[in-house]
Amino acid sequence: MLSVLCCATSALASDATLSTFWPLFDYRASASADYQSLHLLGPFLKYETKGEETEYALRPLFYRAADEEGASRTDVLYPLFGHQKDRESSSFHLFHLLNYEFGERETGSRNRSYLFPFLFYGEEEQGRYMAFFPFGGTLYSWFGRDRISFTLFPLYARTERKSRRVDNVLWPFFARISGENESGYKFWPIYGQSSKQGVYRKKFFLWPIFFSESLNLDTDNHIEKREAWPFFVSSESAETSYRSVLWPFFSKTENRVKGYQTWNAPWPFVRVTKGEKYHGLRILPFFADETMDVKRQRWYLWPLYKIEEMNTELIERRRERILFFLYSDLNETKLETGESKRRVDLWPLFGYKRKNGVSHLHVLSLLEPLFPENQSIERLWSPLWRIYQKKWDQQGNSAVSLLWNLYWHERQNEKVAWELFPLIEYRKESAAESDVCFLKGLVSYRNGHDGKKLNLFYLPWGFHWGKPSSDKL
Repeated sequence: MLSVLCCATSALASDATLSTFWPLFDYRASASADYQSLHLLGPFLKYETKGEETEYALRPLFYRAADEEGASRTDVLYPLFGHQKDRESSSFHLFHLLNYEFGERETGSRNRSYLFPFLFYGEEEQGRYMAFFPFGGTLYSWFGRDRISFTLFPLYARTERKSRRVDNVLWPFFARISGENESGYKFWPIYGQSSKQGVYRKKFFLWPIFFSESLNLDTDNHIEKREAWPFFVSSESAETSYRSVLWPFFSKTENRVKGYQTWNAPWPFVRVTKGEKYHGLRILPFFADETMDVKRQRWYLWPLYKIEEMNTELIERRRERILFFLYSDLNETKLETGESKRRVDLWPLFGYKRKNGVSHLHVLSLLEPLFPENQSIERLWSPLWRIYQKKWDQQGNSAVSLLWNLYWHERQNEKVAWELFPLIEYRKESAAESDVCFLKGLVSYRNGHDGKKLNLFYLPWGFHWGKPSSDKL
């Protein structure tokens, strides 16, 4: 368990190799754990091997992890640049604007690269595509459309989805709609209409003021929408009914399937919901208590204090927050497996996590509360400001680090090891074996199975005497 707590750095392993000179270097290795790590200049430089995986870091500039099977992950000044590779695919991004993805389509991967919103290149089932916005090109499977073609946008553009095709000239002013049993046109913002026989009918006049729509005509849940925005908006179907006056401030919604009614008067400050599984009252900023099926949320003096709960047959979850991310306390339990986790953040002072029986406390916590579970921040940025860390489990095993191992302490069952650089080092293997070292070896003392030993002035030889007591602590 201690290898989990200490990321396999335990100084208590029987074959452990440990060499430290804070803050220049910290080297730890264990052949039995197939592990070695080297940290230089505190958290800034790192080299670590764990079985088949190797990690390098030059924080905050660079991080890379790779294994013997060819999988790797690289971050450069995250979120500026990132690269990820495995057996089936490879991808990289430049500030999430320039992206490249390559892989086997059978695995769900895509071959695509882009410098958003200007350059697009890729391959889909329809074939290869390329586009240079706004001059021209074709896109497949982008923005919810099967195909997009354009020339000197907004001069001309065409979008296709299933059998529906929309030709735009001087987008968004003029458009023609065509397809199987489907036709329409628009002269935006004056007038537009479209219809598909037995499926829908749509019209607008003086957009966005007047709308008339008949939807889902091929189902049992026909929807009729009428709008004279913002004065009156309505939507009526067999399942739901919606009416709004001076949208979005005053409205009433009735959901006949889920069995509830909601009134907003005015939105978003006052809302009343009545129903068996959906009910609640909101009077912001003073108070809110609303239940939505298995979820419940409460506000007190919004945005000061919020409670969110979810209870199902599979999971129980509760989160309390103060001022959104200033303070957050999350508790979650999976009822089938009994697994539980907890996460507490107080920005920017500390963060605490407990998962699978292992707890982790760190001080400080600058970005983690804003981007929880972001592994790139955990690897590249968080070690720079975590001046104190502690990990422990339910069996009493623990590992502590202060100021990137200026002081560190490890405990595994009855074994203990700790160091306060450069003053003192201490290690206890058992009740009958212990070592104490002052000033990195100026004076060292050992009590072991071979008796007691005292070394002075960094010399390899010293004074021996006596035999250890088997019951001595």
